[in-house]
Amino acid sequence: MNGFVRLGQKGKLVNERMLLFASRVVLTEFHGGTSIEESGPPHPDYALMLICDAESAGGETGTIELWHSIARNDYAILVKGHKGREMFRDTVNDDLMNVMATISDLGLVLTQLHLAQASSPYCQLARDLFLETLAHFGYRQEN
Repeated sequence: MNGFVRLGQKGKLVNERMLLFASRVVLTEFHGGTSIEESGPPHPDYALMLICDAESAGGETGTIELWHSIARNDYAILVKGHKGREMFRDTVNDDLMNVMATISDLGLVLTQLHLAQASSPYCQLARDLFLETLAHFGYRQEN
């Protein structure tokens, strides 16, 4: 991750282990296929990694968005209802086990998992790590 490229520019930014900040930017694309959109979490450095379809015990459906901040090294989740309205927000989860514990405490069951960006290797890595965590919580993949 040392070749960052902003959309619309040909020059590269040098990664000097400093937090990159882009003001008045709606979308930033990093070399490697990951795009960071202006995010829902309170801090601008979160990137949407996964979207999970979820269901409550009462049969209500919605989605859970899993966001990750490389700079903060933590995760955030946004729970949205069937019509996309934000129902719950939780930040500063330092690992995926805490994320799943929060989801379980809310009484939600995950039914499907989607990559936020199919071509992003970072989203694919997040999926693999999340699938390992789901296995610890008793989830199994359909064949």
